[in-house]
Amino acid sequence: MTDIGSRPGTRQPRSGHGEGGASSSEVRRRIRREHIKPRHVSPVLSVIIPTRNEAGNIAQLLRRIEPVAAGHPQLQPFEVIFVDDSTDDTPEVIQLARDAYRWPIRLIHRSPEHRVGGLGGAVLEGMRAAEGTWMVVMDGDLQHPPELIPDLLRQAEQGPCDLVVASRYCADGSASSFNRIRSFVSQGSTLAAKTLFPIRLRHVNDPMSGFFLVRRGALNLETLRPNGFKILLEIVARTPGLRIGSVPFSFGERYAGRSKASLREGFRYLQLLCMLRLGPSITRFGQFGLVGVSGLVVNSLLLALFTETFGIYYLISLLLATQGSSLWNFYLSEYWVFRRSELTRTRLYRGAFFLLMNNVALLARAPIVYVLTSMLGVNYLISNVISMVVLLVLRFAIADSVIWRSPSTQPAVPQAPLPGIAQDQEVAA
Repeated sequence: MTDIGSRPGTRQPRSGHGEGGASSSEVRRRIRREHIKPRHVSPVLSVIIPTRNEAGNIAQLLRRIEPVAAGHPQLQPFEVIFVDDSTDDTPEVIQLARDAYRWPIRLIHRSPEHRVGGLGGAVLEGMRAAEGTWMVVMDGDLQHPPELIPDLLRQAEQGPCDLVVASRYCADGSASSFNRIRSFVSQGSTLAAKTLFPIRLRHVNDPMSGFFLVRRGALNLETLRPNGFKILLEIVARTPGLRIGSVPFSFGERYAGRSKASLREGFRYLQLLCMLRLGPSITRFGQFGLVGVSGLVVNSLLLALFTETFGIYYLISLLLATQGSSLWNFYLSEYWVFRRSELTRTRLYRGAFFLLMNNVALLARAPIVYVLTSMLGVNYLISNVISMVVLLVLRFAIADSVIWRSPSTQPAVPQAPLPGIAQDQEVAA
C-alpha cells in the first residue's frame, strides 16, 4: 500500500521539514484531516411525505418547510424523505429541488410492482429508511401545515409522549374545509374506530389523522401491515403501551392536484378495521357480511319494485329479486372479498355456483318469509331481511370453502398461521 505522504516518484525532503517550513508530522496531520470523512450525525427529525402525483405541490411545500427547519434549532439535524408512487413528473420535481436546500432531501420512488399497502405502505417504507430519533408523517398537498411540526415535538418532549397526533377534533382543531359528505364520512369513520378500539384509542380523538409525530424507537415496524390511508390507526392498534398526546390543527385546503380519497379507499378502511379487530380468518366474513348488507338493500328495492309497482305476488317477486341481488353480490365478492391470485375454479363456474347457491338458499328462505308474512302478519320486506340474516353464515361457509376455494384452503395439507393479529397477538379493545 502506498503511503499518503510519500507518493512514488516524489522527492522527499531530507530535513524534518516539508513544504513551507512545516514539519513532516504537521504535513501528515494536515493530509489526514483533509482525507478523513466527517462523522455522520443522525438527524433529530425525519419528515416522511408519501406522494402520488403531487408535482404541483412540491415547491410550495418545501418553501414552507424551510423556515420551520431553519428557525427551530431543536429540529436540527433535519431530513425530508419523499416516498413516491407517482405516474407524473413528481420524482423529477423532487430531484431538481434537492440542490436548493441545505438539509437532506431523500427520494424513494416505488415502482408499480412494489407499491404494496397504498399510502400506508409508502409511509412504512419511509419509516424503514428514516434515521431521525423522531418521525413526522404528513401529506404532500399542504392540507397538513408544516408550521405545526415544532409544536408536535414540543408536546412529545413535555408530555413525555411517544406519539403526538395533529387532531382536527380536539379543542381549537378544525375540519372546516370538509364538505358535508366528507365531514359525515370522517366523523363516522372515527366513531367506528373508537367503538371497536375503546381502550387503545381512549387518548386519540382523531384516529383518522394522517399528520402525526412518533418516536422511532417506540415502534416495531415488523408488526405493521398497512393497507390504505389510515396508517395511524394501524400504529396505535398494533403498538401497546404508547404514550399519546394531541395538538390541535386546522385542516387546510389542497394546494394543487386532486384528492386521492375514493370508494376503494373506503373499502380498504373497512377491511383494515376488520383485520385489526378480528384477524384475517374472520376478515372475509366481515367483508362478506358488508356485501350482504348492500345486497340486502338491492334485494329489498327489487322486491318492493316487483310487488308494489308491477303487482307481482310477493313470493314470485322474491325469486326475481334474488337473481338481481345475487349478481350484485357476486360482483362485489369477486372483486373485493375473495380477490386472490390463485383460485381453483373459473369465473364462469364461480358465478354459476353462486347463483345456484342463492337459489337453493331461497328454497329455505321462502318458507321462512311465508310463515312470517302470511301466518304471523310480519311485513314481507322485514320477513325477507330476517331470512337472509339467518342464512348468512351458511352462505359464507359455502362461498369460502367451495366457490372461491384457493389451493391454500384445501384441507389436505396443514397450513402455517396467517400473519394477523388474531393468530399472533390480540389487539386490546
